[in-house]
Amino acid sequence: MFNLFKSKKTGETITLKLSGLHCTSCSLNIDGEIEEIKGVISSNTSYAKQSSVITYDPQLADPATFSAVIEKLGYTVVT
Repeated sequence: MFNLFKSKKTGETITLKLSGLHCTSCSLNIDGEIEEIKGVISSNTSYAKQSSVITYDPQLADPATFSAVIEKLGYTVVT
């Protein structure tokens, strides 16, 4: 059952522009790896938009780690 009054985890949000994504599998691969990082609350990657929106706890996660993980998977973070 839904609890509409339950507080949601909040944190800072960063949007990374990406290149090299070809399909939804690419997006799912990135989201799966990013969400394994301690302190990450959510990751929403869109291959159509070539971007990833990541919400995280800044006390637990470093945004530089996100880029490293994405590039390790073979995609490029555009600066």
